[in-house]
Amino acid sequence: MPLPALSQDQSRLLDHVSARRPNLFITGRAGTGKTTLTRELLKRAGPNAAVVAPTGVAAMHVGGQTIHGFFRLPPRLIEPADVKRLKNARALKALETLVIDEVSMVRADMMWAIDASLRLHRESAAPFGGVQVVLVGDLAQLPPVVQDEEAAFLEMAHGGPFFFHTPSFRDAGFQMAELTEVHRQTDPEFVEILNAVRDGSLTREQGARLNTRHTGRSGLEASETHVVLTPTNQAAQRINAARLAALPGNASALRGQVEGQFESKVLPTEDPLVLKPGARVMMIRNDPGGRWVNGSLGEVAGFAADGVKVRIDGDVHTVEPVKWERLRYGFDPAKNALKKEIAGAFTQVPLRLAWAMTIHKAQGLTLDRVYLDMPGRLFAHGQAYVALSRARSLEGMELSRGLRPSDIIVDERIFDVRSYCEPLPAGVLG
Repeated sequence: MPLPALSQDQSRLLDHVSARRPNLFITGRAGTGKTTLTRELLKRAGPNAAVVAPTGVAAMHVGGQTIHGFFRLPPRLIEPADVKRLKNARALKALETLVIDEVSMVRADMMWAIDASLRLHRESAAPFGGVQVVLVGDLAQLPPVVQDEEAAFLEMAHGGPFFFHTPSFRDAGFQMAELTEVHRQTDPEFVEILNAVRDGSLTREQGARLNTRHTGRSGLEASETHVVLTPTNQAAQRINAARLAALPGNASALRGQVEGQFESKVLPTEDPLVLKPGARVMMIRNDPGGRWVNGSLGEVAGFAADGVKVRIDGDVHTVEPVKWERLRYGFDPAKNALKKEIAGAFTQVPLRLAWAMTIHKAQGLTLDRVYLDMPGRLFAHGQAYVALSRARSLEGMELSRGLRPSDIIVDERIFDVRSYCEPLPAGVLG
């Protein structure tokens, strides 16, 4: 199961980023290869590139640090007094390229603070202190978290809640590169339906076609054949616990090992991880030998001294514990360059129960058989799109009920980003 290769468009875009060094916003629908492109971009960017993300899970996934940690920002609405001189000032001065992943979750106040901190520490009036900034994300998927009382402040101080609302973004002259080639789905009809859900333009006919996937089964019933995606942790845990309890035999509790700073809320799997033979599990790390990738499904076949035996596509493999590291950036005076330091680590077998999971945890995955559990109303911008776009095909998807117009929540302000960006030079994307 090799990782996806770069497309011609992606290769040309990387050449453009390396040669011209523009400030760039890379976006695109689910399944267009943003993650693959980001990893390759970081390989090419050199030692003085850093990657940050708005959450601990996203930062660990991309091999970087949280924005709050890198810039020492408080976990609340950010005000001008919060931008202060830092001990890692030399790291900020050495920085040449800053990649911000999952940028759709970055609020305007945080974007402003990133710009202000880089100008302060680099003693430069240029946007972002002269650092090349590459933003990666899809505004139609994960929105910034804004409490009711914060919305008015963000509107008054920055012009709105999204990262592109702050004048810092417009001053930096960001180009926008939208990836359009979908690698996850191949059925043109399904791709069109997903695009309509993403944009909030679903027609009556498309909605009716989508709703033919309503089968009437409960989430627990469907979990026998499908991965159930549900809005809440509680619902996912309930299904996984019921399925595990129904298996014969005794459960084994595998305890992980935490070193240094590694908060429980960013653990990639449960600790302890409770498994039985017959349990459906998902691989949560790519195998260096290419036998599986993050998101591959398998079944526990037994236990060994050095790990868990898992049947994947008919073959049984021993899956050994691996180490996840929480990183932070420092400065290496000998090389006059950035360096990555390990702030904490977690060692565990890279598996998690996979009869059910939250829509949020399914972000980035491709699943052959998906059941979307909608007990009431989907309650967030982009949530229906994220859930539906995990499916490889319309035939591989089931719905717990018919999708209603009120389930498709799209914040129309996300489409304003085009008016804040400069066009990409002709020929970069085909």
